[in-house]
Amino acid sequence: MHDLNDLLFFTAVVEQAGFSAAARVLNLPKSSVSRHVARLEARLGVRLLERSTRKLRVSEVGREYYSRCRAILADLDLADRDVSEHRSKPAGIIRVSCPTGIAQYGLAFIVPGFMARHPLVRVQILATNRLIDLIEDKVDVAIRARTRLQDEALTMRKLGTSRLIFVASPEFLASNMTPPDPAQFADLPFLSFQEETARPSWKVTGPDGETQIVTFDPVLWTSDFTILLEAACSGTGVALLPAQVVERALSERRLVRILPEWHSESVTIHLVFMTKRGLTSAVRVFINYLAAQFKVIWEERG
Repeated sequence: MHDLNDLLFFTAVVEQAGFSAAARVLNLPKSSVSRHVARLEARLGVRLLERSTRKLRVSEVGREYYSRCRAILADLDLADRDVSEHRSKPAGIIRVSCPTGIAQYGLAFIVPGFMARHPLVRVQILATNRLIDLIEDKVDVAIRARTRLQDEALTMRKLGTSRLIFVASPEFLASNMTPPDPAQFADLPFLSFQEETARPSWKVTGPDGETQIVTFDPVLWTSDFTILLEAACSGTGVALLPAQVVERALSERRLVRILPEWHSESVTIHLVFMTKRGLTSAVRVFINYLAAQFKVIWEERG
């Protein structure tokens, strides 16, 4: 295997016209420099330098090899400077996965500000409720919402929390009796964002910490929160949605909260990424920006 130090030390000897001068420039013992050059010559099977007690001469093969080494080291130096510049000025593509609802009611208000601040960064958002594998799906950062965090071999950063609450339109409530208990909601048309199941179940908490598992039979299910919100406002049925999503509709009285003492378990919204070490500057600043802005856009609205 090639050792770049061999090339570096050989190049220094040629440019400094001697082992002693090269050792001083490299701040190394002369013996170390000599050993590296000798090892390089042994690997190549040629004499690169002609040595005598008073003089050092670069062989013809050595001169050709030096020019190649100089080009290699120059390219390496340029690569280092490119990486350093890339780290200091965020640039490149960031692939972000996010649940559909959080993309609509969180990222939609955050990403434009980030891109205005970092114009060299391009962002691809994969809005999906499918569990993303960061390596398999080539994703830099994934946003997840969980009632219980999984023991994942990933780095996590908490963004905020949310709770799901029961809502319906005033028109719906005017023609349907509100059950006094969530278990009786199964008799009402339900709107669900768990599109992968026809009979979703939720653990809900009520007064004094009482909990119930409630199963619903939806008339509409989709991961698109906008569709569910408009359907609820139109009187299609009862919805269990994040407080942040229905906040405006509640303030405009297009929706009414049902059984306000009941809500879902707390949902933790967090980022996952492979490791803090080796993150590009673009991904690093995105994570920090998202964490700061999410509290304003999402957390404080709930």
